[in-house]
Formats: sequence, C-alpha cells, structure tokens
Amino acid sequence: MKKTLLSFAFIAVATIASAAVKMDPVFGSHMVLQQEKPISFFGTGTPESTVTVDFNKKTVSAKVDAQGKWTAVFPAMKASKTPYEVNVTDGKTKIKLVDVLIGEVWFCSGQSNMSMPIGSKFVRGWSAKDCVQEVANANYPEMRFAVQKSAAVLNKKMPANNVGGWVKCTPQVAASLSATAYFFGRKLHKDLNVPIGLIRASWSGSAIEPWISNEGYHKFGPARDSQLVKKYSFDEAGRIKYEEQEQQRFSKEMAEWHKLYEAAGAAAKAKSASWSKVDVDESAWKAATLQFPRLYLTRWFRVKFTIPAQMQGKTVTLSMPKVAEKADIFLNGKRIAAWNAEDREDTKKVKMEIPSAQAENVIAVRGEYFYPSAARQQMHELHTKTFVICGRNRFAVRKNWKMQDEFICSKRDTAKKAAPEFILKPYVTHQFHSKMYNGMVDAWTRLPIRGVIWYQGCSNIGTMRYYPLLKTLILDWRTKWNEPDMPFMIVQLAGRGYHGQKDWKNSNPNKPYGNALTRDIQQQMMKIKNVGVACTVDIGEIDTAHPANKQDVGKRLALEAERIVYGKNIVSRGPLFETATPENNAIRVTFKYAENGLKTSDGKDPGAFAIAGADKKFVWAQAKIDGKTVLVSSPSVKAPKYVRYAYAGFRGDCNLQNVEGLPAYPFRSDSVDYSKAK
Repeated sequence: MKKTLLSFAFIAVATIASAAVKMDPVFGSHMVLQQEKPISFFGTGTPESTVTVDFNKKTVSAKVDAQGKWTAVFPAMKASKTPYEVNVTDGKTKIKLVDVLIGEVWFCSGQSNMSMPIGSKFVRGWSAKDCVQEVANANYPEMRFAVQKSAAVLNKKMPANNVGGWVKCTPQVAASLSATAYFFGRKLHKDLNVPIGLIRASWSGSAIEPWISNEGYHKFGPARDSQLVKKYSFDEAGRIKYEEQEQQRFSKEMAEWHKLYEAAGAAAKAKSASWSKVDVDESAWKAATLQFPRLYLTRWFRVKFTIPAQMQGKTVTLSMPKVAEKADIFLNGKRIAAWNAEDREDTKKVKMEIPSAQAENVIAVRGEYFYPSAARQQMHELHTKTFVICGRNRFAVRKNWKMQDEFICSKRDTAKKAAPEFILKPYVTHQFHSKMYNGMVDAWTRLPIRGVIWYQGCSNIGTMRYYPLLKTLILDWRTKWNEPDMPFMIVQLAGRGYHGQKDWKNSNPNKPYGNALTRDIQQQMMKIKNVGVACTVDIGEIDTAHPANKQDVGKRLALEAERIVYGKNIVSRGPLFETATPENNAIRVTFKYAENGLKTSDGKDPGAFAIAGADKKFVWAQAKIDGKTVLVSSPSVKAPKYVRYAYAGFRGDCNLQNVEGLPAYPFRSDSVDYSKAK
C-alpha cells in the first residue's frame, strides 16, 4: 500500500514539474488593464523555470516559485485606446493576448439587480426600459466586459472562471450584459474618454454574508459571524468528521425524545391504523397543501393514480425523496418502505423496484414532522418528486394528493422537552458566509481595479445587522485588493411595496416596509471615505424589486464616481438631510447638496413627508418648498418634533429634487444608533 501511495505522490510531483506555462484566468484578449497602477501579469508554470513576458516594448522575466506560481510586474501606464499585445513564454509554450487596452476597471457585484440584463425584448422586472433601442445603439468597442461564473465554495478559494472571456461591447452581445454595469460604464466612457473594463460577479437572491471573506469576518465583522465562520472552518476531512459527530448526536437525542412523542400520540396512532388500506373513505380528507402548524405533527397523505399503459405489467421503480423526519410508505395497502426519525439522513428516501406494476395504484404516506421550515420542503417534495420510472419513461405522481392529520401536539405534551436541534450543516447552502467570496471574488483581487459598484440589499432588508455587515464588506474588499481607500459605489434600494401592496397612498408611516431601514443603512456608508451612494428611491416600481430604469441607476453611480474618484467639480447627489427645526406648528428641513435650490420632478408640492410629535406617532404631512428648505406640517400634529421623507417601502410621490434634477435621499430625523447592531 505504501508503494502505491508513493507512486501516486511521484506522479503528482512529476505533473507539477512538467506543467506548461499558463496565465491566470482573469487575463484574456480584449481585456482592459487598470491605468495608473503597476501592471502585473501572473499565472502558473514549472517550478524553478523562467517565464518571459513581452508587453509595451518591454520584457520582464519571472522565476516560477516552488508552488508553481509566477508574477511579472510592469510600470503603470496612462489610459490608451491603442491595442497592445502580451506575449508569454517559458521557452516551450507560447501564449499571446491581443487587443489589450489600458483604462478604468470596475468590479460590479451584488444580487439580481446587478445580474439583470439590458434584454433583447422588454420583460417587466427583467430588462431595462427601451432595451431594444439600447441594444441596437450599444456599439462601444472600447468598453469590455467579463462575467464571473456563479460559484459558492466553502473554505477554499477558487480560480476565476471568466465565462466566455473578455468581450467587446457591441449590439451582438449587449442584450446579455448587466444593465446597471453597462449604463454606469457607458457614462464613464463618454465623459472620461478612456477604455472601460467591467467585471460582473453577481448572484440573484444573494445575501451579503456569502460575499465577505473568512478573514474579513475575523478582522472587521461582528463577533457572532466571526465565531460562526471559525466553527465551520475545516477542510474536507474535518467536514466529514464533523458531520459524523452531528449525525451521532442527533440520532441519540432524537431516539430519546421520540419516545415521548410516540407516547403522547399512541391513542391517535391506533385510530389511524386503517388509513394505509386501499379502500379508505377519503371523503373528509382535504386536498394536500404545505400548511404546517408551528407544532409537532403526524400527517397522512394519500393519492390514487393510474400509471401509463406502457408501464403496466412491467418492473417499475418507485422513487421518493425524504418526505418526513419519520415515514411509513404504503403501496396498495402494503408497507414497502420506512425510516425512523433517528436514522441516518442518507437512508431517508425510497428507490425500489416494483415487479408487475398494476394499472391502478394507491400510495399512502404517514409522516412525522418536527421542524416547520423543513416540513414544508419535505411536503413539497412529496408532491413534486414522487416518480414511477420504467426505463426512459417517467411518470410524476403530482396530482390529487389528499391529507389528514393524525396527531398534533406541542412540547407541553412531550414532558416540556423540545425536539432536539436538527443536524447542523448551515454551510451546505450557497448563502453561507464567505462562499461567494471564495468562489467569485478572491481570484480577481490580484487584478488592479479602480473600484467597486455594489447593488445588493433586498435579501437583507429590514435588519439592523446589515449595517455592520456592509461596513465589513467594504473594509474586507479594500484589504483584499490592498487599496485602503478603494472607491466603493453603492446603489441604494429603489422604492418597492410590501407583498401585494397596490395603493401606496394608504401605507402606514409608522410601519415602513423593510426597504426603508436598509436604505438608511446604505446611506450611513457615505460617512466612510470614498464611498458613494446612488439614490434610486424615485424610480422604484410598487410590485417588483427590479425597476426597469437602469439608465438612471448607472448615471447616478457614474456621477458619484466622477466626483469622488475622478475629481470632477459636479453635483452628484440629490438633497441630503441636514437639520430639522420646529417652527411654530411646522418643522423646517434643511439639506446638503441643495445650494442652487430645490424643486419637484412633477411641479407639485413635495410628497412623501411624514411628521410626528414627541410621541413619535407619524402621519403623512403637507410640505412646501421655501427657498432652499422645506416646511412640513399637519393639522393633526400641533407640536412637530420629528420628520421623515420617503421612509416607506414605496411612495409614488417621492418627487423632491435639487435644481440639478437629482432626487432627495430618504431620511428620518429620529435617527437610529446602528452601532448597537450585532
């Protein structure tokens, strides 16, 4: 055995020793390199060999280290539209990159609003307005795009996976480009007159937690997150050991607790013993749903079905996933499969052959459920992933399921003991801490960039914890790119109503949808050096999280970048709350970034204002522009003390602007101390 292992080790070393030179996947023909920063080319090769790189009439030689890595550094350059070649060789293998430009490179990340494409035809909620015309006009060959493939990886940093390589912006490819990144880049390209490189690494529905590195959590993050990351920072061997220990722990605790549950439900179980039979009277049974009381539950499901003629009389396979913590499965009155709640998870499924399948069949399932979120998933899979399979033919048993509850109880009935904590494997989801950073960001941090545009927050709405996490992300990425003040441009969440909201005029100013809190947190980031925030509260749509007006999103991001990063003397922000002063029966609001005056987008009085007295009971109020200030009042609040603007999920009257036409940022004068969030 030792000889075999040594042989494998020898082969592995020999493979490394003879590795041909490669460039890192972040590089490619048609790419843009960041101007005004040293230019590094890097990759892998044979240890101790020499790699030669020719670029811009200069030659740099680099030694490949013992780990098979090399780096060749060239002096910084000014932006140039002249296409360059990069030639790399180790004396045996040659690599050539062509049409490489020097300009401004931005990393574009976040969730679905960053992923949302321009679109080839308008699909509300998933393409930009005027998309057909925008795509037809998208002929900007000096704008280049790279797209990182989605990847979520635990405790292992992955190389870049640039899907399709670097591409020029043309009408032929524009429809699939990130709308936010495109409109941001287009304005910079026009205003700065330099090549633009845009790297998109986004994942629809992603929370902020997976985008922060393990090291970032330990150095900057909340203690609870750092502790969580540390707990699950194991290698593959460690993961296997941990999961085995968790399985043993759960099996032992569940076996003990389940005796209490069985004793409590013994009488009910005896009465339902006949429910597995074929001829049960189902007239009182309900159509199956995912309804689950927040209690412990035993529920029966039954379905009658006819298999296709081509399966009848043949050997078929019945396939079912885990449909309950404990389950008994009956086919035509006979129990064919079962598992206990304490059994290993990998045994909780059905895949068995049924010889001489009959045409008419009845499946009955007795399932026990102890964890609400898991129960819903298990019931859903019972109704959607039960199959009868015969060769290449597959029949889905999805329709006409019925259900009847056998027994419901709470921990009062189980000697006041709760069901044991389920097997803890939080890291299996792609949303777990650091997994998207490992799979989609880390590999790009060696490539110099100008900054980041970030469009995310919907998956963290309404929680104060977003404050320390967003700060952590900014500090973490700046550290990873080794740029302490790296520009970071944030898109503030647009207006959006709560689920099912149709009439925004009747919204309750005292119960704002979670977007309002998250916007306020995003706004707090303005206090950090070189952080910009593009306000989009005015372009939201009441019933979608993906507003079509990505043109203004990109424009406002670019304005912030042009002022903060490129030193342009421009107004890049709308009115930003400064003070609120009670004045007679009203309250006067002053703003920053309103030096040239205020106006409204529709010529009406400002809307979306609310005020409250000392009791903090807010009412929607009337507002008037008075010079460079706004005077807000309501007959129902005689002594106003607090004022809010657009502090709601969605208001259709967010019309306040400065003279430059940029929207006022939402605000609340009854400020929140976010430093207490953990």
